[in-house]
Amino acid sequence: MHPAARRRASRTVTVGVVAALAATLTGCGQGTNVSEDYAQICRDNATEKRLPDDDCNNHGGGAGWYFLPLGAGSRTVPAVGQAVSGGVDTLPSGRTAAKGISGDGASVSRGGFGGSGSDGSHGG
Repeated sequence: MHPAARRRASRTVTVGVVAALAATLTGCGQGTNVSEDYAQICRDNATEKRLPDDDCNNHGGGAGWYFLPLGAGSRTVPAVGQAVSGGVDTLPSGRTAAKGISGDGASVSRGGFGGSGSDGSHGG
């Protein structure tokens, strides 16, 4: 095989693998189909608007975790900066929460299979 043809074939395989991996991770990161009971997001306690998750991870100011219930249908999780309501401040006992929901907002449904980018933990 000619060296140039070998390099081109290698590049094609690499691009194909990267594209497949990106599609898989994008599906997981959106959290479109999760097995958890709630979506965990960060919320400003004063304004009741969504904040970046890092604000809660760093335990700063008036930020706190907020849990939106995921029923049988699909639920739209607001984007960062949008008002958040209809949830609870404390994850109910025995329930799980999907973390890492896109800060751009996402439609999330509880389905039992698929990824959410979540570790299925009980909040934090």
